[in-house]
Amino acid sequence: MPRSRWAIAFIGLFAPRGGRVVLDDGVLTISVGALGSARVPVERIARITPMGWPPIGGLGVRIGRGLVGFVLESGPCLMLELDEEIRVRAPLGWSTAKVVVRVDDPGRLAAALAAARGS
Repeated sequence: MPRSRWAIAFIGLFAPRGGRVVLDDGVLTISVGALGSARVPVERIARITPMGWPPIGGLGVRIGRGLVGFVLESGPCLMLELDEEIRVRAPLGWSTAKVVVRVDDPGRLAAALAAARGS
């Protein structure tokens, strides 16, 4: 996960290694240290939509209108719309059917998720 210089200053204590996004065995695992995490079963993903995370959207694990964002830097992200809510840690337990994740190459992650979903 890319992170801004501001994230290093404000988030570094809680996520000193930054964030990690791993697709393995049909599950997308997103971790941002003590700030939060999510395990998204690939079969629950109904839609993958590219989006931009605005600079005023905040950094870290963000709870927004109907979504949870795992974002350490503003810029291009993917919104994963799920067919049912999952529990995430943000940093406390939270239910959501939309997960936003910021990665270096959103197109590559979208392609990997599509391949894992068989679509």
